[in-house]
Amino acid sequence: MQLKHLKKSDVVTILPGECLPADGIIVKGRTTINESMLTGESVAVQRTENDTVFAGTINVDGNISVRVMHDRKDSLISNIVRLQDHALYSKPQIALIADTVARYFVAAILVIALSTWLYWYIYRPQDALWITLAVLVATCPCALSLATPTAITCSTSSLGRLGLLVRRGHVLETLCKVNHVILDKTGTLTEGNVQLVTTKVFGQHSTADILMYAAELERYANHPIAKMFIPYQAKTALFDKVENVIGHGLSGTINQQQWRIGKYEFVSHNQSTHPPATNNQHLNDYSIWLSCNKRIIAAFKIEDPIRKDSKQLVNALKQQGMKVTMLTGDCSVNAQRVAQQLDIDHLQANMTPISKLNYLQKIPSTDISLMIGDGVNDAPVLAGAHLSIALSGGTDIAKSSADIVLLGDRLLPIIAARQLALRTRNIIHENLVWALGYNLIILPLAIIGLVAPYIAVIGMSTSSIIVVSNSLRLLK
Repeated sequence: MQLKHLKKSDVVTILPGECLPADGIIVKGRTTINESMLTGESVAVQRTENDTVFAGTINVDGNISVRVMHDRKDSLISNIVRLQDHALYSKPQIALIADTVARYFVAAILVIALSTWLYWYIYRPQDALWITLAVLVATCPCALSLATPTAITCSTSSLGRLGLLVRRGHVLETLCKVNHVILDKTGTLTEGNVQLVTTKVFGQHSTADILMYAAELERYANHPIAKMFIPYQAKTALFDKVENVIGHGLSGTINQQQWRIGKYEFVSHNQSTHPPATNNQHLNDYSIWLSCNKRIIAAFKIEDPIRKDSKQLVNALKQQGMKVTMLTGDCSVNAQRVAQQLDIDHLQANMTPISKLNYLQKIPSTDISLMIGDGVNDAPVLAGAHLSIALSGGTDIAKSSADIVLLGDRLLPIIAARQLALRTRNIIHENLVWALGYNLIILPLAIIGLVAPYIAVIGMSTSSIIVVSNSLRLLK
């Protein structure tokens, strides 16, 4: 059966290696599904009977039968594509205003031209045609219609050269208004090149075994911390079932034992975010914990180098009068250390994806927020902020939630982008003032017969050339 003939409630068999044709529920079989195109997680996840699967994902290693839940046009991937198409065709508010003004302007000019022809036809019929023609030509709204799109096109091209991929139409306009920048830590202010400094073992297991168990749990995550454990992974997966609790850690079972890795309160089933100190060893320096059956058996101290231009970014933002907040899921000790090094005054640590979004929703209404992040746990805030930037090295879901994707590893293009946005706003205002001013001056002259048609042609063309040339300055 062809894809276009699939209907709701149809049952299809998906072989290993095949792409799922529609959203559905597995009614028979067990497999692993590569959902990286939706979630950003590169590791395939296990799916069995009654689990939901989505169109566009890939069946890795099992034969499954899937009952179709939605028609093709209502699938999750189709909805995402529609949202992206809508974003591509969206315009900034100032462009919509210019279009509206141009529309009413044309209507007004037609009325004025008709009135001009009637007046001159009554008093000097021989001049009525060329005077009316001069009015129409001289006041052609070309310059007014070009004022905004030429500037936006040039600035978008310049942003591309800076390494910023614009995904929404409101980016330039909102970037001018931003006064509160919210920054993720790991992978954004830091390099995301997490290094293991110390492993502290509390039980009878050897350090090698501890690292292997930790690596096998982290096999099912796509966070920079997970990449740190890759060298310690076993040749084959050890855990039967692993659950990734975004913002907290991972939980898996093996030989009827429950293992957890992540934050202290998650692995210990405890509400406290601060582990106790034992034998004068302050364990708050350890941010990753490992437990077996609710008993802490190991802790990991990690370091993540700060990006070279993070300090410059923070200083530049503060010099421009912006409030800078670091919003991170990392423990308060590591977060405070980074905040002090970068001179960030406002810090929110130990944040889950939900608490990050709650923080964003509680900021004052006068704050125009810019969120910069890269992880799965940043996706809700990236989608909820007035403006958002995702790093190219981040997860796919973060990039799909952001308004801008920052290509490359440098952060300073963000400052250049804001300066360009401010220049673009000024250029658009200059273009609109010129286009409207020219028409207000030339129109009365054309109505009273002081502008010949050939002069009107020259004036209209010159006005458009001035607007385009002024916009081209944004390419420098």
